[in-house]
Amino acid sequence: MREALKNSKAVWMVSVFSLGLVFCGVEDNPPEAKLAPIQPNQTSELAQAMRTMDSELVDLLAQHAQTDNWIGASLSPMDLTRLMPTDSSMLVQGYKAYALAFANHVGSFNENPSAETYSKVVIGCLSCHQQACPGPIERINKRKLEPFVQ
Repeated sequence: MREALKNSKAVWMVSVFSLGLVFCGVEDNPPEAKLAPIQPNQTSELAQAMRTMDSELVDLLAQHAQTDNWIGASLSPMDLTRLMPTDSSMLVQGYKAYALAFANHVGSFNENPSAETYSKVVIGCLSCHQQACPGPIERINKRKLEPFVQ
């Protein structure tokens, strides 16, 4: 009987000690989780410009597309021919022509903001990305206006 009592006491002590260890390390305010960076490598000038343009397109859709009122809408002009790409594989044949066409589409949009000129900017993005960098095509498709989806 004494042996069973000793074993029971030992099990109880180990349990209490284990619980103490578990709760000893718990903080009232645990540190915030750290998130991995969106892009682990350094962002290129061209990639940063694309992210800026995408953000502007999202804002334009939210502010103007539902009401079809484009008054005051504009996009940042960019000379994509002067921006360094992530790697040289993006500089496909015709890249400069795509970049110049894009600048013209943005200029036309800024001169006459409308659903039509907005859609030409998005279609210009798609045209280039189908040739040079297909990764963002799904995202670009989400920037289309419904009546102009091709």
